[in-house]
Amino acid sequence: MEVGVIIPNAGPKASPGNIVSVARLAQDLGFHSVWVTDHVALPEQVKSWYPYRTHGRWDYRSDTYWLDPLLSLQWAAAAAPKLKIGTSIIVVPLRNPLLLAKQISSLDFLTGGRFILGAGAGWMEEEFNLIGQSYSNRGKRLLEMVALMRQCWSGEAVDFKGEFYQVSGFRMYPKPVRGNIPIIWGGHSDAAIKRCARTGDGWHPTQITLDQLSEGLTKLRTYCQEFGRDFATIPIVARPGNIYSVTAESHARHLELGVTHLVADTPIQQEDPKLEILAAEMERIARVCGLQSRT
Repeated sequence: MEVGVIIPNAGPKASPGNIVSVARLAQDLGFHSVWVTDHVALPEQVKSWYPYRTHGRWDYRSDTYWLDPLLSLQWAAAAAPKLKIGTSIIVVPLRNPLLLAKQISSLDFLTGGRFILGAGAGWMEEEFNLIGQSYSNRGKRLLEMVALMRQCWSGEAVDFKGEFYQVSGFRMYPKPVRGNIPIIWGGHSDAAIKRCARTGDGWHPTQITLDQLSEGLTKLRTYCQEFGRDFATIPIVARPGNIYSVTAESHARHLELGVTHLVADTPIQQEDPKLEILAAEMERIARVCGLQSRT
């Protein structure tokens, strides 16, 4: 199992120096990847149901620092050249698909093919309204946007005729280093799991219990059979978040369930000017997961 860690592109620790420090520490401790989260504009009031808290309320202030995920990953990747980089997750339907495809392929090219795209439909309707993108059709647009971006990354002339996007007569270079960008689908609803089984390169459930993870894997296996895909070939990238801790017991359960990549959160909200609390937690997780130090 590979193990990654969330780096501070959001919250009070979000700074150029902290991103570099945490990425380098992750590399030294033997982690395999670093990940970032995504928001573009935080509304003053959010009434949308927040799916990652039991109470359903968004609990971040509108003046919370939230650095762009792709720029943050470029900064981290330059500091820690041995690590993969990923989004957990980027809200694809907030963006223009051609611009996003160019940004992603450029990031992948600049980092030597280290990028993993964790993609999701989003949950905050107010943010969609601010940016002028439709919230109601975001799931359908997400599927179409990914199909269009994959054409852009193919190196062939693009001729795309979809319900929402119609573009043709161009190519986009440079191509991704590996010929494609692995896309792991966030979300744990039935729709999200079905989306993953149909077109995903992996499933990235975030902030759910181990029982919910097990139930989701059962659904994913069923949907894979429905779409004629081999369940065993789909990576599972689990992120516990603040739902449960990474311990010897939970890590053993991850291995039992077949998790292929674990993404651990760091305590980004705590006051920790010298990163001592964050570093201690990363060191603890590294020990639990049996990572080999590179120092």
